Amino acid sequence: MPVSSAIETLARQLLDADSQGIRLSSASLTEPRTSAEAFAVQRETLSLNNWLTAGYKVAIRPDGSSVSAPMAHITHASESGTAGFERPAVDALEVEICFVLGKDLAVPGGTPYTRETLLDHVATISSGVEFLGHRLDDGGKSPALLFLADRLGNAGYVLGEELPATMIEPGQAYPLTITINGDTVFTGPGKHPNDDPVAAFLLFANALTEPVAKGRIITTGSLCGAIPTPARAAIAISGFTTLTVTAASTREG
Repeated sequence: MPVSSAIETLARQLLDADSQGIRLSSASLTEPRTSAEAFAVQRETLSLNNWLTAGYKVAIRPDGSSVSAPMAHITHASESGTAGFERPAVDALEVEICFVLGKDLAVPGGTPYTRETLLDHVATISSGVEFLGHRLDDGGKSPALLFLADRLGNAGYVLGEELPATMIEPGQAYPLTITINGDTVFTGPGKHPNDDPVAAFLLFANALTEPVAKGRIITTGSLCGAIPTPARAAIAISGFTTLTVTAASTREG
């Protein structure tokens, strides 16, 4: 179905900002009227650049409903736990726990997923680093539907090492230390914002209107909040996982 001119216009504006590594003034943009329109902008942004939806970041709104955004740029760390990540804008990082689907995740229909049946679709549980690259001037404080249209600020993701299933039991604190360019910027314990890494995943699965293919990554929230990163960052993560990432904003100027 063809998208409306307003959806295509906003998608192109966000896509241009992404490619240039710049931020747009929210006041200069037309905010989507509904969540459905914001999700349509997300899809159109990826479609215009032929980006594959390689995963989703998912969360729980204050009203208890599911909110999500597609992730297009995913890098896999090496066996030694190192990776490089570059995008025009890399503004912040979040250390997370994610799920890699081993089976297609179908629309639930009349039988909702339970924690057990959902996890039966998971091939691996892994550590990960989400990178944020805002296309809006106020980032996460921008108008809610604009921020949703902007894919919740996602720039991409680094998939880390496989973790044991005990890591997703609710109520845990995660030993976590993060250094950037040699400076310690976070020392744990890390805590999941929902107290349970599976909660937002389960809500997302039961709100699906189209299937999610196996191999896709689902990530559900930061253990450390959003930590600002400089234009070039040597990031060392230790504690419940070990990961070294060299990240860079490649915008000119």
